[in-house]
Amino acid sequence: MRFKVQSYILFTGDMAGMRRFYVEVLGLKSAKNKRYSEDEWLELKGAGFKLCLHRANKPGSGSGNRNKLVFRVADVKQARAYLLAKGVKMGAHHHWPHIDACDGHDPDGNKFQIAGPCTKA
Repeated sequence: MRFKVQSYILFTGDMAGMRRFYVEVLGLKSAKNKRYSEDEWLELKGAGFKLCLHRANKPGSGSGNRNKLVFRVADVKQARAYLLAKGVKMGAHHHWPHIDACDGHDPDGNKFQIAGPCTKA
């Protein structure tokens, strides 16, 4: 089974401030996603890695961190089954119009996501 780091999602209540920091201070390049407005979802690219800002009521925190590392897989159903067989706690397999995804938790309870091609039309 192959898992490739694809992106990291930061949930934020301050999209404008986070955009300014990552683009103007750290120099990441802003890349619009045509499915979402920039005040809802913003992709920032740098050195082959994608940092995604996702609007939320509040940012992730130590007591309820909602930020997540995303791994690209060829087949979410197969990868989920593999991880479950290894004892990893995994959520439901979601089918969205453009992607399949499933969230899981590492041994410390940190959230991660596996994402792959859409399997439903």
